[in-house]
Amino acid sequence: MWIPTPLGPLWLEVSPFGVRRLEPVLFLRGEEARGSLARAVRERVEAYFAGERPNFLDLPLDYAGFSPAREAVYERVRRIPYGKTESYGRLARELGLAPRAVGAALRACPFFLLVPAHRVIHADGRLGGFQGQEGLKRWLLAFEGALDLHPDR
Repeated sequence: MWIPTPLGPLWLEVSPFGVRRLEPVLFLRGEEARGSLARAVRERVEAYFAGERPNFLDLPLDYAGFSPAREAVYERVRRIPYGKTESYGRLARELGLAPRAVGAALRACPFFLLVPAHRVIHADGRLGGFQGQEGLKRWLLAFEGALDLHPDR
């Protein structure tokens, strides 16, 4: 399913277990997502870009094939509140991982907005990577009012 946004379209894929992928579209992949979960994701994404603060936590994510550590990173990042940031280091310490492992998991994250990887930055306020799209990360943080870039607040 294509979901139009101010940043360009997002591509949504779902499985019987949850969301498989929500990513900025570079090219068409897979089958069109259908059903109540697909509609719920679309409505929440539209609400997000309309300036509302929808909660994505009740939307199931399909973690099939992911390591337990990667799943733990995603579940923890899902709980970072709208408009707030946390550091790679803090998350790493909390999860018993290396900061680079947190960064690697977030770089490979197929759940755009549902796992708000844009809210994870360096402790010194640098944005850090965002799949080569740091401008997109900056835009999302500004949109949420989090551009003071002081993590862990």
